[in-house]
Amino acid sequence: DGASINANTGSVAFDRTVYPVPYGKVTGIQFLEHATASGAASLAQGNVTIHVRVTDADYNVSAMGEDVIKDTTVVIKIERGSNSTTIATVGDSVADQIVEVSPDSGVFEYDQTIGYNAGPTNSCPSTFNAGCVLQGDILTVTYTDNYDASGKSQTVTDSATFDLRNGVLQSDKSVYLIGSDMILTLIEPDFDLDNDGAQSLTLDLIEWDSDAKTTTIKDQLSTFDPEPSELRETGDSTGIFQVVLEIPAAISGENLDRGEMIELEYTDWGPAGADYV
Repeated sequence: DGASINANTGSVAFDRTVYPVPYGKVTGIQFLEHATASGAASLAQGNVTIHVRVTDADYNVSAMGEDVIKDTTVVIKIERGSNSTTIATVGDSVADQIVEVSPDSGVFEYDQTIGYNAGPTNSCPSTFNAGCVLQGDILTVTYTDNYDASGKSQTVTDSATFDLRNGVLQSDKSVYLIGSDMILTLIEPDFDLDNDGAQSLTLDLIEWDSDAKTTTIKDQLSTFDPEPSELRETGDSTGIFQVVLEIPAAISGENLDRGEMIELEYTDWGPAGADYV
């Protein structure tokens, strides 16, 4: 019998090509739940989670065990023009090793959280007081393959961008009976902060405005009886969030009249074309 002994050329890739811009809670750039929300209610800091995968069969040394990469480097950077910031350097030590996703796969994954102030310092608003992540910034990852198919060292890369998109708010009908259900949908890719799992959003993002009452949905939970109690993403990384509301007969003691106009509003603090949230 015989077998060849050879190296393989590795590759590296992000889990997607476009990421939302992370946002924070800094004076002057707070992401308020709604423009007219009571008090100073603002969302918690929105960090973006990226997943980097290295595919290299050279490190699949045990057929049934969980292998690791710990003798080379994976470098993650954010670039803006000629400026860049290194987010992480991993894979070059036991402390920063990259773990195989499943036995005998030869695929290794590393997860990195990126905050709103993790980018370069140039062109940042003064309110950030540090670096920032802006719409249009380039996210790059570099993997140094110690031995490619020819047995030589080679560097492979991948890139993605940070971008902001316009949110869309939709109801499933234009006319409702009192006591009937409304399916409310918020299409907002900017809230899809992690590709691996469905997200949830507070109902304070949505304002109800009619002759009976102007209020955010969460301020009247018992009245609208939402199912579920938050805007829930319809699946992993869909960017589509839904909730079912009951059209009430009255809000805070004020009856809804037949023919009464209802306006539902969402404030998008990071529309397409903006530099940051």
